[in-house]
Amino acid sequence: MEARTLHMRLLAMVGGLVVAAGVVGATFALLPAQSTHDEAADYGYVYSGAKSSSVDFVRANLGQDSLLVLGSSEFSTPASTVPQVPAQTFGTHNYGLRLMLVGEAFDQCLWHSMALGALAKDGLPHNKVVLIVGLGQYTDGGLDASTFSSRFSYTLYRGFCANSAIPQELRERVQHRLEEQGVDQTTLRGASPSLPLDTIDGVVLGAMDDLKLRNDLGAVRARGMAWPQESATAPNWEDLRNQALQDAQRMSTTNEWGVEDNFYTKQLEPVLQSLAGARSEETYTNTPEYDDLDLFLSVCDACDVKPLVIVEPTLGPYYDYLGIGAKTRDAAYSRIRDVVAKHANAQIADFSNKEYEKYFLFDIVHFGWTGWIDAQQAIYEFAKGGA
Repeated sequence: MEARTLHMRLLAMVGGLVVAAGVVGATFALLPAQSTHDEAADYGYVYSGAKSSSVDFVRANLGQDSLLVLGSSEFSTPASTVPQVPAQTFGTHNYGLRLMLVGEAFDQCLWHSMALGALAKDGLPHNKVVLIVGLGQYTDGGLDASTFSSRFSYTLYRGFCANSAIPQELRERVQHRLEEQGVDQTTLRGASPSLPLDTIDGVVLGAMDDLKLRNDLGAVRARGMAWPQESATAPNWEDLRNQALQDAQRMSTTNEWGVEDNFYTKQLEPVLQSLAGARSEETYTNTPEYDDLDLFLSVCDACDVKPLVIVEPTLGPYYDYLGIGAKTRDAAYSRIRDVVAKHANAQIADFSNKEYEKYFLFDIVHFGWTGWIDAQQAIYEFAKGGA
């Protein structure tokens, strides 16, 4: 009787798996593959975690005139707040350069190392990439594991592991950092299997991630931009900067720092009094992020990709008010420059000297009106420069 019961249970389990497989298969059939794309639409300026985690979708939408730009929450700034964002400068004008913005809030250099390794597997347009970093990534303690886990992408890590150009030493450095950030061994081994069970785990994890990304990419596909029709030889940076100043003066009237009005009155002003000296203990030294930046640049070296690192400043007067003095911030900027200088193929566009320039940021850490113009000019000149 017991044998018969066990047999029936096994049959029920197998039957359940078959039914589940059928449901999953039917769901897959209804959703476009990640690599499916619309030739008439540009998805490079869509801010989306799903897009940023989908290697196939990003690669399918990289053209010969594309440049991969890796960053974080600065990509979320809407044109209604800062009309100079890339979606307006390059997304609505044909300057012979398209940007593929990849990254979301809390994506930092460890995440970017995985993304680059995965996306560069079969080469990148012009073998170039841009990385945007800011001091917010270098705070003491580093990024907490729970926040990192919310942005970890199995698909990106699997793609990173599949890139044969990345040497074992770099693979081990990435794996070690992922372990520190709490990524479990089943996930790590599934992406780089050495045993049959690892392979099975990898297939299951890959299918689950694929299904989720296919579903989430539906919202991305609905937000694609039409290709700009008019063409121009190059942006007129002087005109763009003059317009940026006019927009900034119109949109920042409530404060002396040059911060956008809504941000200042709704988010900053109500808590400002309580923030005086609140972060005076911050040192920007107790963090793995400098090593992660070196890791990212080492992945660039291994993949024969030339990087431009853009250093985004903080709002100097505000951070002075918090108690994080210019000396502390300057030391952190210097460490970033030192890391970049270790890599011969890396370039840097360092805007740390803009901390006190009005309108360069629209809030306390994100490019504003003139800031985006300066950053995009650096990106354009890097893209159009020689190899």
